[in-house]
Amino acid sequence: MDIKSNLLELETSAQRISDGLAAIRMMVLGLDEMNSEYTGAFHAVWHYLSDANEGFQKHIAACLDAV
Repeated sequence: MDIKSNLLELETSAQRISDGLAAIRMMVLGLDEMNSEYTGAFHAVWHYLSDANEGFQKHIAACLDAV
């Protein structure tokens, strides 16, 4: 498998991560609506992973543009 194919596979995996982040975000919204004590914790996890995902997506795009 060449580098471009591998990068495209990574892009697919990155989309799955994004979908998981969207699910966590929905949990945060639901917990907030219920005034749950866990809202802040889930929000922190969502925010941390969301930032990491943005960087990951940016680097994948740059690599795909380079090949």
